[in-house]
Amino acid sequence: MLKPHSRVKPLESRWLLTLPSFAAALFSLALAVFLIFTAYSEQSARNHSLMQDLLWQKQALNTRVDNFTHQLRTVAASMATDGLGSAEFTARTLSLLEDSPEIISLEYIDETGQQRWREPATKPANVPDFRHPNLVAIREAVLQGETSSYSKLILESPETPILAIAVPIKLNYNGRHVLIAQLNLRTMLQQQVPWWIAQRYQISLWDKQKLIAGKFDRSYDASQLSSSIDLDWPPNKLVLTAHIYEQKRNNWQTALTIVVAALSILMLASTWALRRHIKERQKTEAQLRQEQALRESMENSLVTGIRAMDLQGRLFYVNRAFCEMVGYSQEKLIGASHPMPYWPPEDIEQCMAIYRAILSGRADTTGYQMRFMRSNGERFDVRLYAAKLIDGDGVHTGWISAIYDITELQREREALQASHERFVAVLNGLDAAVSVTDANSGELLLSNRHFDAAFNIPERHGRYCNIPFVRRSKGAPVDSEWFDDYNQHWYQVKSRSSIWVDGSEVWLEIATDITMLKNAQENERQQKEQLQQTTRLISMGEMASSLAHELNQPLAAIASYATGCRNVLAQTQPNIAQLDQAIEKMAAQAKRAGQIIRGIREFVQRRAPHRKQCEIADLLDTVQTLLSAEIKKAQVKLTISDTQALPPIYADAVMLEQVIFNLMKNAIEAMADTPVKQRTLDVKVRRDEEMLAVSITDRGPGINAEQMEQLFKPFYTTKGSGMGMGLNICRSIIEHHQGRLWVEANPLGGSCFHFTLPLSIESEAYEP
Repeated sequence: MLKPHSRVKPLESRWLLTLPSFAAALFSLALAVFLIFTAYSEQSARNHSLMQDLLWQKQALNTRVDNFTHQLRTVAASMATDGLGSAEFTARTLSLLEDSPEIISLEYIDETGQQRWREPATKPANVPDFRHPNLVAIREAVLQGETSSYSKLILESPETPILAIAVPIKLNYNGRHVLIAQLNLRTMLQQQVPWWIAQRYQISLWDKQKLIAGKFDRSYDASQLSSSIDLDWPPNKLVLTAHIYEQKRNNWQTALTIVVAALSILMLASTWALRRHIKERQKTEAQLRQEQALRESMENSLVTGIRAMDLQGRLFYVNRAFCEMVGYSQEKLIGASHPMPYWPPEDIEQCMAIYRAILSGRADTTGYQMRFMRSNGERFDVRLYAAKLIDGDGVHTGWISAIYDITELQREREALQASHERFVAVLNGLDAAVSVTDANSGELLLSNRHFDAAFNIPERHGRYCNIPFVRRSKGAPVDSEWFDDYNQHWYQVKSRSSIWVDGSEVWLEIATDITMLKNAQENERQQKEQLQQTTRLISMGEMASSLAHELNQPLAAIASYATGCRNVLAQTQPNIAQLDQAIEKMAAQAKRAGQIIRGIREFVQRRAPHRKQCEIADLLDTVQTLLSAEIKKAQVKLTISDTQALPPIYADAVMLEQVIFNLMKNAIEAMADTPVKQRTLDVKVRRDEEMLAVSITDRGPGINAEQMEQLFKPFYTTKGSGMGMGLNICRSIIEHHQGRLWVEANPLGGSCFHFTLPLSIESEAYEP
């Protein structure tokens, strides 16, 4: 009997767990159906009540308008019978106006279309005149049909929508007279909508989807439930609309519904969760056994040694990797305390100190580097990390440590350190200053001893931001020269983009001190200039000797022929043929002398100018590049005005570059004795009508009046080693371009050289 009972019990348990969930679901469904049916019934009742109330309100408004029409007819009849001045007419009019606040104007229009009488006598604001097109149209309609009529709505003022009612006045002599009453529909709606309607609905009057009047309680919001009905006031198509107010829900009813629904869901969820719990318990137990086996397998597969100690420092767990690391079995290590069998005798004090630090809770989070001993006596280096061992209840039960064998790593590190030391020794042995800088932050990552000594960086320094020597370019390596203003040294700089050990982008810069080489080059340049000057003087002497030698013969021949001509002329009868022959030979010798002079001139001149279109900005950039080293060395502040809006010029670019170069170089050399703060060189370029004007101003010692007169003459110079030909050549070049070159004194001290060039773009000014 026990075996069948064991089969039935799980089925009964399953039904007992399913039945409460099924009952809760049915209860929730019945509750939802009840709430939906109640809401639908309530909605239907509200719709029916809305239509009934809207029909009633329409009837009330139609009745009110019909009453107005009837009363107007009565007043019109009294007017036709008794006249305007009768007591009957006055009483009826006053009664109509007092009982009807909707009527804002009452007018009597005669057969000529003129106003004979109105009440009130003064036309109120926002009330249209009797000549309004809608009032004229209704008067014509009444006179044609001889019956009352409504006008089209008059919406000239948003606050005063007006509907006019006109009735005919039938006089005894058949006059065409009309009585017109103007009704304010907004006032009529306010008067005719009772309070019980206004508390239920938001009543509004519309004309072609345009709101013209309304009455509602501002403390309520209108809902989406509404109904509309047409008003029969032709020719207008007015619509009366009612919106039901949003009803405030009963909080207790809502709360009760929510509580019942929540309890139903909770009951259903709890029974379902209990059922799942019973099923998952067995599944969890099976998974726990599998996870325990997997954890044990993982621990035994680790190459990292793991050991666990209790609060007294006794080992109660070691994994397979740790046993293989120290060469002892798990049975021999479990229960061991200090001193541990794997501690070397020579390092036992260090191991004991680390052991006490761990037990006291002062373990270093960065770990400890220790030396262990295997069972065969072999020593090896390890890195040990210790942490608290917390059980499932959050209780501190001991200490767990992870041990890594770093013997090979230590050997590699020592080899790397030795390699680094060799690299640093080689780097410090270089005569060049070497630095490595982070490409993004500019931080100095590495520098050799020569770099630190050259730029006064202490041996032990923190983080430095290294300023580049020269402008860097990612495309290609940069080789340039850099002048140290502070130490007055020249450096040859080689800048390269590279990748650092951590993968970041860096800049490698090697700066070689070339000050001595620069000085030697400067001395060599000066010697060459002196040699060139001497050569030019020799050449000029040779040219002068050659010129004298070459010209001596034709000049002597010319003198001889001239003497012969004089002798012929002295005769009584001169021989004209002989005289003509002598003169012709004189001309030939003069032509020969001219050819000799032209050849010497072409020898002296560099070449004939070749003009073409060029930009003054490009010329200034070229000269600035050529003089950049001189400007930096002389510590001169160069300022060049804006040249973007200037037109091109037609000139020999090389010759103009030579002029600008000579003038700027002379200005730099003139400021050699000027204080550094005052060494300024200003180059201004502007357009002066049809000329391009260039001014080069320095702050040197200046030029006196006597020197200015001689400055542009050949072989005159103010320099100790000058030839005196530079400014003369410059003036020749400018004048050859139809320009002018002159010098003025700078009011602030120094000199200002000016030259002008024509801006003509005629075809003859251009030479391909």
